[in-house]
Amino acid sequence: MAVKDSVLQALESARGERLSGGRLAETLGVSRAAVHKAIDALRAEGLAIDAVPGEGYRLADGDDSLTAAGISVLLDTAYIGRDLLVEHSLTSTNSVLKERYLNRPHGFTLIAEEQTGGRGRLGRSFSSPAQSGIYMTMLLHPVLPVSRIQFVTIAAAVAVAEAIEQTAGFCPQIKWVNDVLMEGRKLCGILTEATIEGETGAVSSLVVGIGVNLRPNPAWPDEVKAVAGAVSDFGTPPRRAALAAAILSRFERAYALLDSGQDAALLAQYRSRLCCIGKPVTVISPAATYQAECTGLNSEGHLLVRTADGQTKALSSGEISIRF
Repeated sequence: MAVKDSVLQALESARGERLSGGRLAETLGVSRAAVHKAIDALRAEGLAIDAVPGEGYRLADGDDSLTAAGISVLLDTAYIGRDLLVEHSLTSTNSVLKERYLNRPHGFTLIAEEQTGGRGRLGRSFSSPAQSGIYMTMLLHPVLPVSRIQFVTIAAAVAVAEAIEQTAGFCPQIKWVNDVLMEGRKLCGILTEATIEGETGAVSSLVVGIGVNLRPNPAWPDEVKAVAGAVSDFGTPPRRAALAAAILSRFERAYALLDSGQDAALLAQYRSRLCCIGKPVTVISPAATYQAECTGLNSEGHLLVRTADGQTKALSSGEISIRF
């Protein structure tokens, strides 16, 4: 690891207290000049590091840097996010990961400060300006049949809701399939895409894209403002590195349930946050749009609805969506 990254990890680990140049040099096994050079390089990258002569360095209270080293020191994972790359600007973390990084190991994560061509479900665009959110994609090489891919999306939704609750102090809900909401406003979008082996039909890789609105985007058009929300609308937005690390850590826990065959435990966590059960909804599919009442969730993660003529239908995600 570069001296710069080691210094940043030390400052993150000691956030709130000062570390002298001598202490940093001794701990890291480098010269004080190397520490000073690393501090200058970190400041040049935009990190807010203040210093007091005789007392040392610390990350300023207002520092909201998003770096691989800063996220890594906050991770509580065995493999998710342990291979981590943070870029300033990408078209789409999902698209770029699929183009360049499918050979990286299980758990590799790509994060961008901004996306210029962010994508959501059903081909919708996802506005992703710098400083306003978290935009990440995780790479998985699962041992899963295609029929169970929706459980990975469910795990991601649970992870985001739990991470927001952990870092921002309020409790979001989930709108089937994967929209994380607070008071009906959408805080997050999740897009899971699979690469299928042509000969066997097995899933060779999955990319799980997550975009969280930390702050409102002034460029949102009126129709988006009517449904979109941001974490800052409901609580104090956490540092981006803290939220990113919390999402990755919570996702690994949720995915471990799926990986070990504990689908029911994962669905129980998901069901406890679903906001649509017992409510009237509009079901939108390529074939038809109709009114129904949401009645529950089955063991496959499909939404159960009762139509006006009394029939119960199980909805899989695909191109079907619901509106209240």
